[in-house]
Amino acid sequence: MTELLKLDLWPAKVVKRLSRVTVLIERDGKRLKAHIRNTGRLLDLIYPSSGVLIQFRRGGVTHASIVGVNVVTGVALVDTYIQAKSFEKACSLGKISWLQPYQIARKEVRINGSRIDYELYAKGIGKGYLELKSAVYLSDGYAMYPDSPTVRGRRHILLMKELARSARSIITFVAAHPSAIGFKPCESGDALVARLLRDAKIHGVELRAVKMHITEGNTIVLDEDNLPVYV
Repeated sequence: MTELLKLDLWPAKVVKRLSRVTVLIERDGKRLKAHIRNTGRLLDLIYPSSGVLIQFRRGGVTHASIVGVNVVTGVALVDTYIQAKSFEKACSLGKISWLQPYQIARKEVRINGSRIDYELYAKGIGKGYLELKSAVYLSDGYAMYPDSPTVRGRRHILLMKELARSARSIITFVAAHPSAIGFKPCESGDALVARLLRDAKIHGVELRAVKMHITEGNTIVLDEDNLPVYV
């Protein structure tokens, strides 16, 4: 287990979901709006009375961001921005064993009309590409992606398959639930994505998963850098 980021987080309770990305929460008897930086539905995590951990925000329509959600075995990390920052920290510490000798060279790279999360580079080898996906939905012990249909996700998988023809191409799933024992694509969320992932693997795309969660001390930790992937 490797410590990655220390955060200032505060407990709150969900009152109700206002929209896909906005939630009414309650803290110290006061109600306020909170933002969810995650495009998934998160119906198994964000619901009335569920306990959450928030970061306060200044300005804007919402007053806080939901970063974590209490589950039976700990705290799941739902904030995709912080998932990405934690992954980048793990990479900079050399804790992602399968990434070597590649390192992150650039972020949010535009390719063929789409944006890929990371361009990689290894001296003497060349470029590679890595797309990061949040897999915080848990079913039968497996972290899954996606929990709802995603046209953007399908497009990314097809692009990563194309890039695999001439460069290292990796799709990495952040299994951000403390109970995750592995990763599986979510057939019920988007059956086409599941088929595309299987096809992408056949054509040279690496499918990887890393496991992380939030500790009681509000620290993001890397549990496993190479969680089993089943497609």
